Amino acid sequence: MKSLSFLDTVLDVHAEPGTGLDGALEFLGTHVAVDAPGALGEPVLSLHLSAAPGERHAPAADAAWEDVHVRKSASDFFTIPARRAREDGCEYVHCTRTGTRFRFDRAARRIDAAVPPGGAMDLVELLRDVILKDQENRGAAVLHATCAEKDGRAVLATGAKGAGKSTLLLELVEHFGHRVMSGDKTVLRLEEDGRVLAAGWPDYPHLGYGTIAKYPGLPDIAGLGEDHVPPVGHAFSPLGKFAVDPRRFRERFPGAPLGTRAPVAVILHPAIGPGQDTEVAAYRGDRAEHAAVLAANVESAFEGAHAGWHGFLDDRRDAAAPARDRIVRSLAGVPAWTVTGPGDLRPGRVPALLSAEAIA
Repeated sequence: MKSLSFLDTVLDVHAEPGTGLDGALEFLGTHVAVDAPGALGEPVLSLHLSAAPGERHAPAADAAWEDVHVRKSASDFFTIPARRAREDGCEYVHCTRTGTRFRFDRAARRIDAAVPPGGAMDLVELLRDVILKDQENRGAAVLHATCAEKDGRAVLATGAKGAGKSTLLLELVEHFGHRVMSGDKTVLRLEEDGRVLAAGWPDYPHLGYGTIAKYPGLPDIAGLGEDHVPPVGHAFSPLGKFAVDPRRFRERFPGAPLGTRAPVAVILHPAIGPGQDTEVAAYRGDRAEHAAVLAANVESAFEGAHAGWHGFLDDRRDAAAPARDRIVRSLAGVPAWTVTGPGDLRPGRVPALLSAEAIA
């Protein structure tokens, strides 16, 4: 048995040899601890993994199936189509591309899964989904934001898809000595002293050409040849994004150590696009307006067209809503800047951005 933990969420995993668990943990292991000493708390679930499906993993032959998605993305690479059936109080999900099968038994707090080696990312999606939902039930706010860390302090870049969050993350790493914590969403928890601590989250790098082209070696990691020319309008568009090998990406852009949590010291609001000069300006809205903008960027694993592909965990966010509200109100008081233009950050050109005074 293995114990997986993220913050105070603990999962028990029992795995036969030959499942996709090793591949899943290679991906998740940057943020999810395996057999960590001192991992406290009652396990949210018991996950039992098999390499091949058996009778336990499928309902009766005459069960009614419906089409669902474990994940639905504008990119076919990240889309996981599936079908679902319900029988005798259990849910069955069959990932149709890989053959992965899940059986959810809420009463027993147990999930049985048959995960072939090619189904590692199906398992990743299950584990990420369960962990995020449990964290939200415990009062975490999940912000649509990249996160970089340096000297024990976190910088968030938050905004809509395609705003330039990844560009600013990599600028901080490349030119300011930061380390990657999160590439798409950041888990935020409130401490008793009122500080908001950021925890990173494992995401598959999905970068636009305008970002990829900035950094030596990154086009090769993304599988783009020197002669690649993006379609018109795609260089700074969420439509022109590429999945990047996460292992090689981590080698190129170092990440923060496993278990890193850091107080949020700076918030960036990017609107990156074509232009000659990058402009960094203090955020002009008042605290209430800033809180509203941040709240609009809080997302939930319980929401969305395909968020209910299983009903294993109850949605208890209402009970934890006061904690999330306090997180947003506290974040609204953190020094914040807007960043426009191509997003080229360089030491000396934006001295206020990361000065000691700014992040004190």
